[in-house]
Amino acid sequence: MSEPDYYKLIGVARTAPPHEIRSKFRAKVLAEHPDRGGDPRKFQILNQAYNILTDPEKRQRYDATGRAEKSPEQEFVEGFGGGGFRFDARPKEADAKAVVNLQDRIIANRQTHEEGFNEWLRQRDQNAMVMTDKDFMKTHLFNAAELATKISHTGPVQHVLGSPKPDASNGPVQVQAKPRPMKKSIDHDEILVRMLAVPVDDSMVYAELKKAGICLGMTGVGRLEQVGNHVENLRTEDTVLVLPKPAKFASERPIGTARTLLSCSEEDVLKIPQEVLEELTPEQICLTPAIVSAYTVLEKYGSKLKPGDSVLMNAAHMSASGSTLLQLCKLLKLKPLCLLALPGAPTKTIKGEYGSKAAWQDIDARQIAPPTVRVHYERISEWLIAMGAEEVFPDAVALLRWRDRNQRMLPKLALDGLGSSNSAEQLIHCLQPGENDGQIVVYGFGASRSMEVSPPLLAAWGGRIAGFNIARWVHAGSANAKKMMSIMENVTKLVRSNKFVLDTVLYKVGEDSMSDAFAHASDPGDSNQIVLIFPTLQEELRSSAEEQRLEKERLARAQEDEAQKRREDEEREKLKNEWLSLLFTDQSVAALSPDGPLPTVYNREVAARKSLVVFIGDEPTADNIHLRELGMHLGSSGLVNIAWSQHSAGEALVDFNVRAPEILDGSHYLRDRAGFQNEDLDLLHDVELLGRSLTEAVECKLNECALDWNSVVIVGFGKGAGIALYAVLLGLLPKYVCAMVLFSPIVLFPTFLGEKLQAVSSSTVPAQAVMKVFLIWGNRNRSTPANYRQLLLRMIKKTPQVHCTPDILPDGDHALDSNAMSILSSLLPLCMPR
Repeated sequence: MSEPDYYKLIGVARTAPPHEIRSKFRAKVLAEHPDRGGDPRKFQILNQAYNILTDPEKRQRYDATGRAEKSPEQEFVEGFGGGGFRFDARPKEADAKAVVNLQDRIIANRQTHEEGFNEWLRQRDQNAMVMTDKDFMKTHLFNAAELATKISHTGPVQHVLGSPKPDASNGPVQVQAKPRPMKKSIDHDEILVRMLAVPVDDSMVYAELKKAGICLGMTGVGRLEQVGNHVENLRTEDTVLVLPKPAKFASERPIGTARTLLSCSEEDVLKIPQEVLEELTPEQICLTPAIVSAYTVLEKYGSKLKPGDSVLMNAAHMSASGSTLLQLCKLLKLKPLCLLALPGAPTKTIKGEYGSKAAWQDIDARQIAPPTVRVHYERISEWLIAMGAEEVFPDAVALLRWRDRNQRMLPKLALDGLGSSNSAEQLIHCLQPGENDGQIVVYGFGASRSMEVSPPLLAAWGGRIAGFNIARWVHAGSANAKKMMSIMENVTKLVRSNKFVLDTVLYKVGEDSMSDAFAHASDPGDSNQIVLIFPTLQEELRSSAEEQRLEKERLARAQEDEAQKRREDEEREKLKNEWLSLLFTDQSVAALSPDGPLPTVYNREVAARKSLVVFIGDEPTADNIHLRELGMHLGSSGLVNIAWSQHSAGEALVDFNVRAPEILDGSHYLRDRAGFQNEDLDLLHDVELLGRSLTEAVECKLNECALDWNSVVIVGFGKGAGIALYAVLLGLLPKYVCAMVLFSPIVLFPTFLGEKLQAVSSSTVPAQAVMKVFLIWGNRNRSTPANYRQLLLRMIKKTPQVHCTPDILPDGDHALDSNAMSILSSLLPLCMPR
């Protein structure tokens, strides 16, 4: 089926630009709309033509091939079953033949035209027929992406980010200021606001966040930087108040006004009148929601009050709303009674029946607050009275006692700005009953805690508890938004005549500590309103450029440090490999600078010695006891005990802990040269030095006895056995000894020993005799784990001239005891030269 000529269908030339195609299409599509009697088939083709000719890629393909690309669904339907499942829109002339009434369906009762038409509608696909104005604007008149406006500021901007509270406490959120990148563009119906001032109110301090990194803030004042193409009522440089609908955002998902640049919808802001801008600063204007909230609450719920009546308040010092309520009451000749409960003061809570003295009369009045709290209380009380309060009380008990003494009427209206768990209950006890118009108005966000009121108390009181939300009130109707600005104009007149003041403390984002700002705002003893101000875009760019410069410098330093570290590591690795290569050779430091023979602590003298047994263990004094008993069974063999631990080179090896965790699990033994540290190199040097000193000590004894090395049997234990094994296998001795009997040898780094065994030349290691080596392990010795034993045995077997025999000592631990000496007595006859 050939494609129609889409250019001819819309009525444009093939070279027509996109705006001409859109213009012609609008006229055509309105005329052919089915709801206006147009042909549905032609209407569908017109839409298809518009979609193809306004898409550059599809238009290019259509101009080149004369065909438009079909969707995968269309290709499948047309190819499936020879196209039998293909559905084309019904042409207009076919409607006349359509079955649209019940008579044609052989139904006796004749339908009216309206009934038939309704059934016809039910049989049609409503989604394909109906197109709303929004759908038409989005899909046919323009492409929303084409009308997006690129944001001119390219760098990151400051964001005040909140994180959930660390525990289930009712404290403030965790907060920090960080620069974050902006999105690239704003949509056709969005605006970009450069924030000037944001109040730190309870909705920010006690936000119920579910995750970290959420930008805080539900309100604030800013100036428009950019506006979308379809924003009609706002212009660049207009000053606006950000106040979104409460249903659009929530405490855990705020709009995020605490940032230098905010993108939002036109409906989320209110334009500030010029009269207000001329009289108030942005820091004062950002308090508009709090001021208007106080004004409206007093106007709406205090309409029955008369001058001289009392109003009960419990948070007059904690927010701009409380301060505004005090000053408005003063102007209206009302008498605010303020409850001032401070942290650290004694808690006196009324519990009991409404209107009963027993509920509060017996509460201990002798409890007093600490001196620091009393000073704090006096300071805030003076401020509250100066702002318009008649009396200030630490709690509801004190208020009722004052009322009882002075025979005063209880207030009808209570304004709850705390919203805590028991704030409403305490206010109820201090109010007139419901039949006298007693009511409580909750206007504060509070610390986001649930309010609790006892049902019997509420029923006995009979009053009304109402809530007021300024954002919901403003967006309830356009008249309220106008009234809000009218109220602010009235407030500016009061400010001009010094009848209205607001104390603010400013914190600049990016320079001052946000944690301090939020701690200041959550302090119940501080009456100042905290306001955040933001850097200008020029400052943001300078800060961004400076941060980028510092980041480049940091990266350069990091790369240089990494390169330097790499060079140092390479040099260290080179020196380490050179050092390891020289160890146990004639060019090593130990070979060039010997440290003298090891001391001998026991020597069994025999007239005509035929062999010499050399013992080297870890505890020379304790070992002598066992060696004296062994000497009685040696006959013509001499016996010497050499103490490596008393040599100056053995200090580090003495401190080597064979009970350390890395020894017990075998990980220390398994390390190779790549994992060696400086202390490991020092230990290996000490082992070589001790091995050479051992050779020197034994050589002196052989010269005295006129014996050769093949007449020597070396018996060792623990670290001493490891020293002896290194010395014998790596050629520190001139010749192999006759045999070695080693109990629980501690051989440092068997893998390194295996490497050195392969590197030792054949001339260094004598090949004329086979040396017997007996390895005796205690089966309960945790200092020589199984993986270490297997590794050491594999390394020893790399030397063909060594015949190694491992054995297990039943119930043996890491100790040279009588059982070990018994095994030694049985092995020595097998080791003696013949």
